Amino acid sequence: MRKLVVLFALLGGTALAADGAAIFKAKGCASCHQPTADTVGPSLKKIAQAYVGKEDQLVKFLKGQAKPIVDPAKAAIMMPQLTLIKNLSDEEFQALANYIMSFK
Repeated sequence: MRKLVVLFALLGGTALAADGAAIFKAKGCASCHQPTADTVGPSLKKIAQAYVGKEDQLVKFLKGQAKPIVDPAKAAIMMPQLTLIKNLSDEEFQALANYIMSFK
């Protein structure tokens, strides 16, 4: 039974990352965040590396409930985007965070 739960969790995480990719693209996040290159915003790899072990803080930041830990000087640029995504469900925020964390 335990193996089944672990397998389900692993598959669910993969599905969440895939859903997160769709949300990332649909909400326009890719216009400022690239997988490995810093552009207007930090790269997904840089974000993921900064939030290793702090995934809950990433979700809180995406919800507008925490300060950024990656490039805080540019945080004001992100505020309109956070307003745009504020109506996502908890599951969608988690999926978006899982997608970002997949770049670590």
